[in-house]
Amino acid sequence: MSRVSKQARKYAQHNRTTMQKKEGKIHIVQLGSYSRPEIKEYYNDDFVAYGEDNDYFTYLIDRYNGSPTNNAAINGISEMIYGRGLDATDSRENKADYAEMKDLLKKNVVKRICHDFKMMGQAALQVIYTKDRSKIAQVEHLPVETLRAEKCNSKGEIEAYYYHSNWSEAKPNDKLKRIPAFGYSNSPIEILYIKPYRAGYKYYSPVDYQGGLQYAELEEEIANYHINNIQNGLSPSMLINFNNGTPDPEQRDAIERSIINKFSGSSNAGRFILAFNDSKELAATIEPVQLSDAHQQYQFLSDESMRKVMVSHRIVSPMLVGIKDTSGLGNNAEELQTASVLMDNTVIRPMQVTILDELEKILEYNGIELDIYFKTLQPLEFTDLTNAISEAEIEKETGVKKDIEEEVKEKVEEQIENIE
Repeated sequence: MSRVSKQARKYAQHNRTTMQKKEGKIHIVQLGSYSRPEIKEYYNDDFVAYGEDNDYFTYLIDRYNGSPTNNAAINGISEMIYGRGLDATDSRENKADYAEMKDLLKKNVVKRICHDFKMMGQAALQVIYTKDRSKIAQVEHLPVETLRAEKCNSKGEIEAYYYHSNWSEAKPNDKLKRIPAFGYSNSPIEILYIKPYRAGYKYYSPVDYQGGLQYAELEEEIANYHINNIQNGLSPSMLINFNNGTPDPEQRDAIERSIINKFSGSSNAGRFILAFNDSKELAATIEPVQLSDAHQQYQFLSDESMRKVMVSHRIVSPMLVGIKDTSGLGNNAEELQTASVLMDNTVIRPMQVTILDELEKILEYNGIELDIYFKTLQPLEFTDLTNAISEAEIEKETGVKKDIEEEVKEKVEEQIENIE
């Protein structure tokens, strides 16, 4: 072996020894780390769980309640999906069917379906039949988080769903309520489950804003951090020095676990540490660690989390969902109109089509033949009539019937004649 190699090996050995000595005195404690919840379908004896602990719907609800941007995006888009409610292009020609449709698909039910569909990625209706099952008598909204799919039959079809009011409290020995899926029984009540296709998932449909959920959680954590800092007097983070010798590995692990349990996470921001020591000479010293640009860091994270959440919802302009755009872009009428038309065509319409396709199954069962659509919330000047050729297509784009002005005029004239 050459002299150079021997020197290199000796130098490396010296470095390892030095690091081992330092490692015993200085130890870095990882207080917290983020792990994204997995979206998996887990098979149980009867039903298929959604999420590792069957709590993925709860996770989505928490992100809705905790993130202001995510909350505003979901509310805004679900309102756009519902628009001004259901209508039909042929309502005048089929007045009896139209009246039955309105009675069957009530406003509050359809509104909740639109909200669940956006927020949860799917929605569910409770379909109630007449005694002889000749017609559907009633349709009610059922919170989709209360349902879990039964395992598929040999044909790959879901024949039923299991109901529990709170799955986090469900016990292994609980007798779950089994409700047949729409069209798979002669039961007086069935479940019509509305969900879009998602590759890799058979039973449930991940939300379309899945990629932004960690940023929604980040937004929550930033808020929690600042609130706890204020509640605890804006105390800085602390560096803890134990000056009473180096503990053995077992003691050091115990100290680490204690610190992690008590001080990790945004909810512990600004807390102080109370140390108990045998004597003043052996007291632990606490030194504040100041971040010179903490304000800028948190402002960047706050802005970035808001941007990423909106991107995940495919929001072209924040103003469309009631969020002020401070960048100055997309604030003029022409840009806002372009953004509105783009979002309506690429985000809102596809969701409306999926919901309408399922609602038409209910109407078809009752022999109702109507060309239904959701009336848009867009102003008339924002509507895109480029590809609208027929009167029905124009009505679907604008939500306005062609001869509505003439009809109003006729009614006014009739009232005047009756008075005279």
